Amino acid sequence: MAFKFLQNHPSLALILVLLFTHKIVYTAFAASGGRMGGSSFSSSESKPSSISSTHYDRHHDYHYDNPRYGHGYNDEPKNENKSGEGTTWALVLPATLFGVFLLVVYLDRASVLKIQVGLSGEAHSLQRELTKLAGAVDTSEKEGLHFILTESAVALLRHSNFWISGYSSVERRWSLEAVEKEFKQLSAQEREKYDIESLVNVDNIKIQRSCIPNKNKLGKDYIVVTILVAIKGAPSLPVIRSTEDLRKALNYLNSISSKKNLAVEVLWSPQDTNDTLSEDELLENYPLLRPI
Repeated sequence: MAFKFLQNHPSLALILVLLFTHKIVYTAFAASGGRMGGSSFSSSESKPSSISSTHYDRHHDYHYDNPRYGHGYNDEPKNENKSGEGTTWALVLPATLFGVFLLVVYLDRASVLKIQVGLSGEAHSLQRELTKLAGAVDTSEKEGLHFILTESAVALLRHSNFWISGYSSVERRWSLEAVEKEFKQLSAQEREKYDIESLVNVDNIKIQRSCIPNKNKLGKDYIVVTILVAIKGAPSLPVIRSTEDLRKALNYLNSISSKKNLAVEVLWSPQDTNDTLSEDELLENYPLLRPI
């Protein structure tokens, strides 16, 4: 019945055919992207909550276990003749506890690091290395995530002769919840630049999709690799102005202890070795990259 309806309305049939054809072409000639990594946010303990309990316990110990006081709300203070002593403790103790609180909170800070590298489209061996790494590592374990981080950093260092641009940033946050939110936002921003994620291994969930790379791109070809890392602490990264700056930043990633890692993602485009980014795509999707 639908077929007969389309026969009687040829213009509508033509529009449907064009839309369907456009969708096929878009899917078949999509720009590919690879993504591997995972996180351990759910297994990480939040120190601010433990700080609160520590503060309560110390407050409790002072008021209820101090010899000058009894062990209940209705007990009367003893030896009240030293009024200055009580005033001094009332001022010193809160200040001390507040100082300890600030120190522990500062040490509990966490950050999201981002390093982005633009390379010549001739670096196909790097694409193959990252693809092979994504297919071999268990990304549900912290050891696997640390392995991805160090191996990706080293792979980029080995391909330094293909570097053309770079970028780095550090986003510091005061809670693990804020760090997790920032990490996911940065990851989503990078993924939106892909037409299709042709290879995924995140939290050991693996997906592989086929695509036909676009062969009709004009001009120079490029590859972009982005490394995102959420770690405990508040580190610094050099601003990428030269190859030496980029080398230092990648070496820093390679030196991060696995105990500090909260999340790691490595994203690269194109993922397919027969595909590359055009100069227009590079400028439009990666405006923060600076020539080195």
